[in-house]
Amino acid sequence: MISIDQYFGGYCTHPDASAGKWTAAEGLLDRVNRLLERAESEGVTIPINEKTGSQVSGTENGGFRPNDCSVGAPSSKHKQGRAVDVYDPGGFLDNWITDTILEEFGLWREHPDDSLGWCHLQDVAPKSGRRTFKP
Repeated sequence: MISIDQYFGGYCTHPDASAGKWTAAEGLLDRVNRLLERAESEGVTIPINEKTGSQVSGTENGGFRPNDCSVGAPSSKHKQGRAVDVYDPGGFLDNWITDTILEEFGLWREHPDDSLGWCHLQDVAPKSGRRTFKP
C-alpha cells in the first residue's frame, strides 16, 4: 500500500502540492492500492524500494512532482497528482497486468518497454486512449 505521505514524499509542503492535487492523488492511490492488493493476492511480490522506503519507485520523483521538477514532461500526470511509478525491478507487476485489469481499476500504464524497473500507472487516459500506451 502506498500512503499519501509516501506519494508526496519530500514535496508534502511544496507550494505546488495544493489541496486539489492531494485530492487527485487520494483518488489515484485508492485505485492503485486496490490493484496492488489484487496483484499480491494472486502471488505478485511488490517489493519496497529502499530509496523511498515504500513501493514508490525512484529516489524522490516517482510520486508527485512539483512544476519546477526537471524529471519527466512539463505536462506530466505526476505534476497533477494523477500518476505514480510503482517500484517493479523484476517486472513482475508489469507482467501480471493486462489491459482488462487496468480497465477494471480505471487505470492506464506506460508500456513496460519504456518503464524498466518500475510500473507507471495513471488514472487519466492518454491521448491515444489505450490502456497500455507508449509515451
